[in-house]
Formats: sequence, structure tokens, C-alpha cells
Amino acid sequence: MALLAVLPALVWLFVGCLFPHWLPALPFSTAQVVSGAIGVFLLLTLFFRQWRWTHWAAWLAGNAGAFYLAEHSDAVNALPIWWVLSSLLLSFAPIPSLRTWAGKGLFILLLGLPLGLLWPPLGAAIAALNPSHWLMTAALRDDYPQLAYGLFVLAIAAIWATFLMYQVSAAYRWAQWAAWLVMMALLLTGSASDALSWTVIVAATGLIVALADQLLRLAYIDELTGLPQRRALMSQLQHLKRRSAVCMLDVDHFKKFNDKYGHDVGDQVLRLLGRILAEQKGLKAYRYGGEEFTLVFAHNDQARLKTQLEEVRKAVASYPLSIRDASRPKRGNEGKQQRGQRKVQNKHVKVTISLGATVRAKNDTAEAILKRADENLYSAKKAGRNRVVLR
Repeated sequence: MALLAVLPALVWLFVGCLFPHWLPALPFSTAQVVSGAIGVFLLLTLFFRQWRWTHWAAWLAGNAGAFYLAEHSDAVNALPIWWVLSSLLLSFAPIPSLRTWAGKGLFILLLGLPLGLLWPPLGAAIAALNPSHWLMTAALRDDYPQLAYGLFVLAIAAIWATFLMYQVSAAYRWAQWAAWLVMMALLLTGSASDALSWTVIVAATGLIVALADQLLRLAYIDELTGLPQRRALMSQLQHLKRRSAVCMLDVDHFKKFNDKYGHDVGDQVLRLLGRILAEQKGLKAYRYGGEEFTLVFAHNDQARLKTQLEEVRKAVASYPLSIRDASRPKRGNEGKQQRGQRKVQNKHVKVTISLGATVRAKNDTAEAILKRADENLYSAKKAGRNRVVLR
């Protein structure tokens, strides 16, 4: 999905910069296109209550408006530095929710400050930071006016993209990078005024794609474990192949474990289990609900199933879970004061799971195969837990 969020920007960079004559004329004014594209994106963020995205709508609107008004003035030289600083701030700094006063203030700042660059004293001060002034001599600036700016954009884009790839970032991170990049590339186009409409459309499209990806993840991905959740499982079970199998598993004595060590440790157990299941090959893991998980296999070889399920059981049972000492101070300053006075001991406990599996029978419904797997899970627990029942 990250590629889809960046694809509109890549197409635009190819067509807009190299072949601007390919871009068809739009039947609406620049103001209508810009306000329409940003308005659609803003309405989607508000409708789905994705508050952090609204700041990017303000960023896009403020910058597009400033560029539109400053195109034929010296103030346009101040925009690149502001675009870099503001986009990096939005991407990597903690952003307050729009529902807070701080969030509302930031929204207004992102919307209004770019227009403030039209004030000559402020615009001149920011324009002095233009990379062409400190990366090139006066002679080079006259002969190659766009060279320093292009190198500046490429350097920041490469560093930013490298960081995103290193962090294995989600689609919305790449959409932010793409929105910034197309705005920066806007100043390199031969017909910048005509290109503004397409630039905003491309930036808003990438952000909307990333927003859709996030909404899908909220609907189908369990936030705690990172595994697909029950809605995704039920959809998968409707399309099970003839040779397949399903397993239900849950954590043994999870309620007692939760009561003894607390819900934070219980969440730690579920995250651990989610990570172990995600690493297993030859199966698809889902969080069914609570401490229950479901495994789906694309084969019905019972000997192979037994081996795979035993590997899962042993992987969980052999993992030493470290429990933080309850007496250990939670604040860093207190911990530093006590450091050296005594050695903090973390308790290690073992977690076990019980598994009940079954192969798909002819004409099985999703409910029928889940019920049979759940009955086998109950049998595994009744037989002593920490075991596999397959039949």
C-alpha cells in the first residue's frame, strides 16, 4: 500500500517535470481545483475522526495558497525552506490532536503562516536561507539557477526516504514524503501556475490512499498483536480451499495470570504470542478475541499439521517471559537513585498454550469448522493443557 500512496507522486514527477505538455487542461480554475481536492481530503479526515491527518490538509492548503499568491513575487523564494521545516515537523514531531487547543493552534499556524511569508520583511528573511545562496557562487546562480535547488531537494528526499525504508514505515509516512516532494518539485516545472492544480490533486490523492490504508488496518488488524483480527478471519474462512485446516488456541490460565501480574503483563503475553505466530511459516494467524487465536492452514495433511502445531506450542512454552519487578521504580530519576544500592531482579515465567485443530470437511461452513476446532481446544484443556488435539 505504501507504493500506491507514492505512485501518484512518481507519475507526476515524471510527466510534470519532463513532459508538462502531456498534462491536459482542467475545466476548472486553479482556486476551484485546489479547494476541491483539499476539501475532499479534509472532509474524509473529519468524517473518520482521523485528527492527525487534518494538519496535513492545513499544510497543503496554506502552502498552495501562498504559492498561488506569491508566484510572481520574491516571496516564492521563502517557500521551500518553510515547506521543508514544516513537513519534517509534521512527520516526526509529536503532533497534538485537533481536539486540543494546542492542536487547533497548530492547525491555524499551518494554514496562516505560509501566507505571512508574503509580508516582505518576513519573506526576505526566510528567503535568505535559500540553498542557492549558500551552495553556489553568484556566477553559477546566474548560469544554472535551478541546479542548487534541485540538488537540495534530491538530498533531503534521499535522506528522508532512506530513513523511511530503514524504519519499514507505513503508507501514511510515505504519503507525507510524497506530498512534500511534489510541492518542492512544483518550483522546478516550466509552467508552475498551471501545474499547481495537478500538484495539489496528486498530493491529496496520495494522502487519501494512505488514509484508506490506515482505516483498513484499523478495521482488520489487531492493534495489540499486529495480527489480522476476527473480521479478517471470517472473510478468509468464506474462501477456504478444499484442502485446508483450522486451529483454535488460547493461553492457559490467562485469567489467573492476568490477575496475578496485571493487565500490562497480560498484554505483553499477547504481543509475544502474536509475534511468535507471525514468525511461523506455512500458516496464517489471526487474533480471534481476548486470549484466543486462530490459525489457518492451506493443506490438510494431518501428520504435517501435528508437527507444525507442536512447533508452535514448543516455541511458546520455551520462551522465558521477563516480568518487571513490581518494586522497581517506574520513574527514571528514582531508578537512577536506587541504581547501585541493590540489584533489580526480574522474574521469568513460562507461558503455555492449548491448541485444538481440525481439517476442513466437505460442505463445511465457517461456523462449523470453527466450532469443531473450538471443541478440540476444549478437549486439549480438559486433558491437562499445554497440548495439541487434532481430529
